[in-house]
Amino acid sequence: MTTSELIERINKLIDVVDKAINKREFYPPRLTKYETARIIGARALQLAMGAQPLVDIQEVGSVDPVLIAMEELRRGLLDFIIVREMPDGKTMRIRLKELLELERTL
Repeated sequence: MTTSELIERINKLIDVVDKAINKREFYPPRLTKYETARIIGARALQLAMGAQPLVDIQEVGSVDPVLIAMEELRRGLLDFIIVREMPDGKTMRIRLKELLELERTL
């Protein structure tokens, strides 16, 4: 990774943190246990219906869709969008990858 790429990545991360914490655009700045359960359940259903896993099943050591979905989430491979409803009635759409990236920095 070059210096300019690193600086660009840091600036992007600063923007995400600024939105999440200072402006409180999405709070909490992490996945809630309910969102985690919903994501794992939705992905496990996709896998059970025949979707291709994003991880090697042999690495997971099981063909259980829930365990595979948990591993995909842990590795940050899922491309979901979290929809949060705010108290004022507005809805917020947050990319799962952005939320996981922010969670790792805190």
